[in-house]
Amino acid sequence: MPKAPCWFSRLPEIISILRRPGAPPLLDRTAVEELFGIGRRQAIRILNSARGYQVGKTFIIEREALAQFLDTVEDSGAGREVRKRKQRVAAALNEVANYAEAQRVEIRPRPVELPPAIELAGPGRIHISYKDPEDLLASIVELATAAANDFPAFRRLYGGEK
Repeated sequence: MPKAPCWFSRLPEIISILRRPGAPPLLDRTAVEELFGIGRRQAIRILNSARGYQVGKTFIIEREALAQFLDTVEDSGAGREVRKRKQRVAAALNEVANYAEAQRVEIRPRPVELPPAIELAGPGRIHISYKDPEDLLASIVELATAAANDFPAFRRLYGGEK
């Protein structure tokens, strides 16, 4: 699919400008360039497509003829598709920006605490209370999780380092 012209996303705005009271009855190439925010070649293409005509060295078009041409383009759905695509891209970029912002948030783990069933019996010794083998394994997993969440703090608190 060929790339849509950049002004497709502004079609309703351009049409409303053309339909305003006091808008000039004729537009030349430079007026089309300014109205659409485009360059010389694109303006000439629009003037040709909308059946503008040349007077001497100047390309002109009637305001109403240009507005009708743009109505036809808008009615084809091309402008709506470009605006929808632009909204989808903006939403995707916003989602990526939100994700990147979320990645910068630092989540601090809870302070290192030994599970209630595990007691520090003395330097280099722990005491684990349990009812059955499953309870023992659950306590060991809790101990490992506490160490993994913040090992430097775990080492300072339970390794004797200050």
